[in-house]
Amino acid sequence: MSDKFIGFHRLIEACDEAGCPACRCLDADTHRYLTAFLYEHVTDPVSRSRLRASWGLCNWHAWMLRETADPAFGSAILCEDLLRVVGQRLERAASRAATRPATLLGRLRARLGRARAPAIARIYRRRILCPACSELAHAEERYLQTALHFVDDPQFEQAYEASHGLCVPHALAALELAAGDAAGRRLLARTLPKWAELRRDLAGFVRKHDHRNREPFTEAEASAYLRAIEALHGQAGLFANDLRRQAPSERRASPSPPSE
Repeated sequence: MSDKFIGFHRLIEACDEAGCPACRCLDADTHRYLTAFLYEHVTDPVSRSRLRASWGLCNWHAWMLRETADPAFGSAILCEDLLRVVGQRLERAASRAATRPATLLGRLRARLGRARAPAIARIYRRRILCPACSELAHAEERYLQTALHFVDDPQFEQAYEASHGLCVPHALAALELAAGDAAGRRLLARTLPKWAELRRDLAGFVRKHDHRNREPFTEAEASAYLRAIEALHGQAGLFANDLRRQAPSERRASPSPPSE
């Protein structure tokens, strides 16, 4: 990685945009990937098999297909195939369940409210990553490794100084990749002042809501809450929500949060 390459220059360009530079790069990469997928891989047997194994794209990437140029035809081909394959899987699963005799253990689990999830549901939860997410995971690591490797490069340093800096999830991921190396600490040291400046804008926005205040909001203060949401959580849609982290049975068994 001693030579500067396309990923480095994409990261530099992203520093000129609002928000986390890594998020911006990944968003652009995703659009490029999905456009290429619809135009070049819809009928490719290997790509089709990979998509069947992941039960299609994830929710985020499936809806992002609408943002590609002329998505209807390619999306229709993919969805027709996936609906056929998934329908067949569920039909076979339902047929096997109907002919399988109930066991004493199964009846006991059901009585206790701990019935085991159907096999098809467990297979679905163990499905491989969405192909777009898999590509994105590799790209994310490359961008963060690039930032760590070139953290002291004058060109990168100047661009990063003018940027909003990494979001919290990407800053933590960079520290993890750095594995205790000084590059991680230096990148964080250049990021923390940006979050401190954002906090000052947030504090100013809150303070000026006092009914006695006559001072107008600055542009930075007015947009601070949106910038803060991205700084804390990353770009919208880039990181998964927690809704599906647990199976329904696990959610039911989760302890209630402590009362304050």
